[in-house]
Amino acid sequence: MSQTKTELLQGNLYINGEWVSEEEQTYFESINPATQELVGTCAAATASQVDDAVKAASTAYSHWKNTSIPERAAFLTKAAELFEDRKEELAQVMTKEMGKTLTESRGEVGVVIATAQYMAGEGRRLFGEIVPAGFPDRDIKMVREPLGVVACITPWNFPVSLASYKMFAALIAGNTVVWKPASEVALSAKIFMEVLHAAGLPKGTINLLTGSGRIVGQKLATHSEVKIISFTGSTEVGQQLAEMSSKTLKRISLELGGKNAVIVLKDADLDKAAEGIIKSAFTTTGQRCTAASRVIVERSVKEELLKKVIALTKEMKIGNGLDEGVVIGPLVNEQQCRLVEDYVQKAVEEGGNIALGGHVLSELGTCYYMPTIIDNVSSNHTIAQEEIFGPVLAFIEVNGYEEAMSVNNGTMYGLSTSIYTSSLHYASRAAKDAVSGLVYINNGTSNAEMGVAFGGMKMSGNGHREVSHHAFDVMTEWKSVYTNY
Repeated sequence: MSQTKTELLQGNLYINGEWVSEEEQTYFESINPATQELVGTCAAATASQVDDAVKAASTAYSHWKNTSIPERAAFLTKAAELFEDRKEELAQVMTKEMGKTLTESRGEVGVVIATAQYMAGEGRRLFGEIVPAGFPDRDIKMVREPLGVVACITPWNFPVSLASYKMFAALIAGNTVVWKPASEVALSAKIFMEVLHAAGLPKGTINLLTGSGRIVGQKLATHSEVKIISFTGSTEVGQQLAEMSSKTLKRISLELGGKNAVIVLKDADLDKAAEGIIKSAFTTTGQRCTAASRVIVERSVKEELLKKVIALTKEMKIGNGLDEGVVIGPLVNEQQCRLVEDYVQKAVEEGGNIALGGHVLSELGTCYYMPTIIDNVSSNHTIAQEEIFGPVLAFIEVNGYEEAMSVNNGTMYGLSTSIYTSSLHYASRAAKDAVSGLVYINNGTSNAEMGVAFGGMKMSGNGHREVSHHAFDVMTEWKSVYTNY
């Protein structure tokens, strides 16, 4: 049943503590990929509104940096309580906007709550250092200081959790924030910002700009008053932002794409491996940077593992993420669905065999793609090298550990690697040999925990980390203080 006009949501911009719009403000639509229904409309920020938001954040910075850390933490603790109150509402809107299951969306709001609580506690651990002086009558200390305005640019696949990683680390460190979420999830961002407003954060401390990357993102990347860019998204866009921001010597943190693999050796527990593979490959419909899109398996157990993975995949219910029992929702939009189709077609042209799926589930809608498993893939095939961001899994046969690790490391990415083995020898070697920011032993590629550094190597990032206290390496800089007495 279609929504009535009164049920539609509208998202304006949040600048300097107020919800604002201009007389000539233009709006864009948020469409439910499961039903193609209109969820609501969102304001598209203009260049002048970007300037307004940055000015507000810059003005608020001097007060916020001098606010005591326990007081900053109190705002985050209050926000955590308020997110709990609006958890179901926010989860429902996320599912409507980008298609993930309601169970996943609820879990994501839980991550936001945990992140607020964690960063509130980490404020007490923004430790400095005391350094022994080389001269008499001198004390030396090193302290962390915030930098100023942080531009947080976040993707649509995790609409609020990734924002919380960036924004809460920035805020507890004493920075102020301008947030540009992906347009596909602008209404989810609005609810997120309503919670922070209700928590009582001072005017200008946080600001929300929805709209195009071409206008909002590029202007933030080149704005002289923005001191840090924290971005999660594609490698291509990350490269562009790095180039644009270099002219003003901004600090930039990039969490980018991945071509993650599950390595399965012949001594592995194949049942556990199969379960870990499907959860890693098809959760969030494969639309996550840590999704497993390659299975690198020893030849002697490939057929058995393939059968187990196919059988478990067939049991997964596909449909509208709001429906009970659904574990795989639609792709975020028709464009993404067509992209997945093109990759699967390319895989077949290069010699791959479709073992399962390989087609749009048109009986469900235009954005549903059957979870797809492709066999007979070589490590140099396109589907084994490029990030797809969809429910597609490639099986690659190898002759042993050495070849498996060579194939794993043989892409431009280095985000997450998993290995299933009962051998302590190979498990220990994999932990050392994998060129990945994340390594999982006998677990899938997507199972990160709070407080553990998250980020990738090679073209999966530029060396910075999120989720843990290591985020402060981005959000603060060191000041050395010499005192002679």
